[in-house]
Amino acid sequence: MKITLKNYELSAALLFIQEMALKAADSRHRSKFKSSLIEAVKGLQESELELYELYGEKDSEGQLIINEEKTGYEIKAENRHQFYLEMKVLLDEEVVIKSGLYAKNFEKFGQVLANYDGVISGKEADIYDRLMDEFEKQEEKQDVKD
Repeated sequence: MKITLKNYELSAALLFIQEMALKAADSRHRSKFKSSLIEAVKGLQESELELYELYGEKDSEGQLIINEEKTGYEIKAENRHQFYLEMKVLLDEEVVIKSGLYAKNFEKFGQVLANYDGVISGKEADIYDRLMDEFEKQEEKQDVKD
């Protein structure tokens, strides 16, 4: 089983599933999915850092300079356009999150999502819908194989 998300959806997905109030057994299935999601987020962070290293302002010791808002690093003025273009491409890339050893847990987490009765709105509702689309897509593929 595999779930495909865009890089820009990873943080919202991780935050949403972390905040879900679940029973113990359901939480266990979430934990396995969450571990794979965290790995995807780490990969994204590494790629973002590579872009900052390439286009960012550095101090006299060669360290990246944190921006005033403390949300990232300062980007050299002459590189801003290229940096934002490449960051947009990176964030639009698809990430495939595979179940690996935890295939049953992934399937069960899809069921947990389908049965989730928490109250959600806004961004939570959007990411819930995206996750459900992905799990339903996988279910349809599974049904065709059976």
